[in-house]
Amino acid sequence: CCSKIPNMSRELKVSDASSSSATDVERGPAQFLRVVLAIGGLKCGCCESGISKAFRNIPAIKNHQVNIVLARVEFDLDIGLLSIDEAVSQLSRITGYTFEKQEEPEGQILEVLVNNPRHILEGGKPYGVLLIDPSSLFQHTVRIHYDAKLIGARDVFEYYQQLIPGQDLQLAHPRDHPSLVIGAHQTKKACIMFAVSLLFTIPVLVLAWAFDQTNLTYAHASLALATVVQLIATREFVPGALKTLIYSQSFEMDFLVALSTTTAYVFSVVLYVYQVKGRPLSLETRSFFETSTLLVTLILLGRVVNEFARLRAAKAVSFRSLQAEQALLIISGHNLPREFRTIDARLLQYGDSFKIPPHTRIVTDGDVIYGGSEVDESVMTGESLPVAKGLGHKVYAGTVNGSGELIVTLTALPHENSISKIAAMVESAELSKPKVQALADQIAGWFVPAIMAIGTIVLLTWVLVERYGQRQASWQQAVITAITYAIATLIVSCPCAIGLAVPMVVLIAGGVSARYGIIFRDSQKLEIARNATDIVFDKTGTLTTGQLTVVEAVFHIALENEVKGLIMGLLADSKHPVATATYKWLEENRQNRAKEGIRINPAEIVAINSVPGGGVEGVCTKTKVLVRAGNPAWLSVKVLDSPHTILCVTVAGGLVATFRLQDRPRFAAGGVVKLLAERGITVHMISGDSAGAVNEIAHTLSISKQQTHSRLKPGDKQKYIQSLQENGRVVLFVGDGTNDSVALKQADVGVHMNHGSDVAKSASDVVLMTTRLLDIPILLDISQAAFRRIMFNFGWSAVYNLVAILMAAGAFVKFRIPPAYAGLGELVSVLPVVFIAFQLRW
Repeated sequence: CCSKIPNMSRELKVSDASSSSATDVERGPAQFLRVVLAIGGLKCGCCESGISKAFRNIPAIKNHQVNIVLARVEFDLDIGLLSIDEAVSQLSRITGYTFEKQEEPEGQILEVLVNNPRHILEGGKPYGVLLIDPSSLFQHTVRIHYDAKLIGARDVFEYYQQLIPGQDLQLAHPRDHPSLVIGAHQTKKACIMFAVSLLFTIPVLVLAWAFDQTNLTYAHASLALATVVQLIATREFVPGALKTLIYSQSFEMDFLVALSTTTAYVFSVVLYVYQVKGRPLSLETRSFFETSTLLVTLILLGRVVNEFARLRAAKAVSFRSLQAEQALLIISGHNLPREFRTIDARLLQYGDSFKIPPHTRIVTDGDVIYGGSEVDESVMTGESLPVAKGLGHKVYAGTVNGSGELIVTLTALPHENSISKIAAMVESAELSKPKVQALADQIAGWFVPAIMAIGTIVLLTWVLVERYGQRQASWQQAVITAITYAIATLIVSCPCAIGLAVPMVVLIAGGVSARYGIIFRDSQKLEIARNATDIVFDKTGTLTTGQLTVVEAVFHIALENEVKGLIMGLLADSKHPVATATYKWLEENRQNRAKEGIRINPAEIVAINSVPGGGVEGVCTKTKVLVRAGNPAWLSVKVLDSPHTILCVTVAGGLVATFRLQDRPRFAAGGVVKLLAERGITVHMISGDSAGAVNEIAHTLSISKQQTHSRLKPGDKQKYIQSLQENGRVVLFVGDGTNDSVALKQADVGVHMNHGSDVAKSASDVVLMTTRLLDIPILLDISQAAFRRIMFNFGWSAVYNLVAILMAAGAFVKFRIPPAYAGLGELVSVLPVVFIAFQLRW
């Protein structure tokens, strides 16, 4: 595929773990790499404890995170102690599962099919092609690594196409995401195992229920058929159970299944032997093969449903499926009518323009250069109303065009567009776990030993009850009856629902929130957000539009045009809203003066330094004087307070200009503040702006003066949030600028509005893909809804296991779960968990 290998197959990057690790004097400091592997062979939601224990037992692995729903694991690996291949081999040997790794490529990859791969190897490498992977020369597939900034995918493809006369060079079929590939494989395997088991179980049931059980011919046939079913069960459950027990010293659900199914089969064989000898152990229990086979088959049915649920969940939150596969490439430049041809979207490259017909999905991010339409951006923002698009407007991959036609120039390749970025953030968050997961892991870790103890108690209890109770049964009959109760108890219990209770909900909730344009970068915050008692908003660009306008400009010296040139040179590259608005006003003024024959030339400013919460400063190369622009407090300038944002400019320490700018609240900001207050949440507004401007917005939005603070530097914002937390408050902070980064980190939940700086985004826990403030209540609602479902799942798991174990153990005289049907336990316990998690989508 013409993209970077997805991070979820395997991701390598330098980890922070190295900073906290001890240094070995002989081998130097630890060198940690972050590795993400796909896991093959997971069978249920309770496999995580064994895997986690195996990871903890390998000294070279730190900070591991397992996602059982998506079958992925992420960890820091000390490559000085263990190589990646050695780690994968060791993990596979210890756990019994398979781990897939894939080298992260240098540059992008173009995967092509060709009859004779040697033609490509001998064809050389054009400028920009980094590597032709020789390890991929199988099944006529060649992987070409290239730098998309130096050479385009289409140019690479056409270069090698010219070198292969008479051969049909084609793009390889796009690779699905590893989680979906493994999920599909696991589901297919589970279906095959179930089908084979069912095929041999049905004749056993017919022989047991429709024919005379005293006929030895039927008994022989049942033994043969049941042995095949037991071989399937042994292959599926025993190796993993033994490896987990030996290497991780822990019991998993596989151990319970292996123990109960093997016990049922051995018990059946014992009954069969005595029957063949003409001395049946029990007249009531002449044959038990139908129980052992049906037990295995129903367990395998539960695994099929489990795999389908996990695969469906992975597909439900997969944003990569929104990527269109074909593009209509414009090939006739700017001439009208434009000609185009259909190409694979992977062959798009920088500089391309493409056509978007009506009612089609937009291929990748770009700017509209011709046409007009309405675009449904609900997949990105959750907003159902279409957005008007015309000349100069941006469009995003995965969104759907309306009734008009658009011509768009590409700004991002498919591997780096909005879909890919959202998918990467969602997939990264899926590996983190909320704190409530620790409770689930603890319960699942003790579950199997507890059930084994309960099973033993049930066995002994029923032996005594049968022997010394009303029936006064023989020891032989008492043991036979007790074994049936013990087998049913062991197999009907199911920790899978407990293991899936949290990750299934977190996975679906992450996908649902992403559909609203809310990206949780850390799933722990999904649990915390619902508890927010205080929400602190930054003012500029968060509660306000950040699109300021200059309402007054005062120059304090006669050389007005020279001062304008200095200010333009200083603010040209600044991204701060105040600086951007001021520069825009100066540029418009310059153009107007140019019409009058007066030229204003931006000065060359060097050594530019931005001071968060203060302003920006630099040195003019021509006059060597220091030019500074910022708030009056930073410049130590006294000005009259006003309901405006004030920008002052000094040259060599002297005030030369003062700008007054006005901002306006965002749409629905007042409604959001009111809605949050009605929920009992205290709303705060903090800013580095002047008191007059801050108080004006606070008054407009009905925010109390006690919760409004101005002239705060980044460190002051952090201290303010910290003071709230020290009083036991749970703080959610919403900001967008670089100067908000410290506050975003300090808050219990840091929310970043995506139009802001990348520095702030990296410090945040949640990213809002839109500037819509109504996303804040939605974020809280999703957090609350997810928590309710997690608690319901825990409650259901507890109720199911309590009732099912009591019924299987014979605690209810008139109601009992026979061993043959105890295998339905996984199905009955997991289905409600899956349904409740999926209900979040509706």
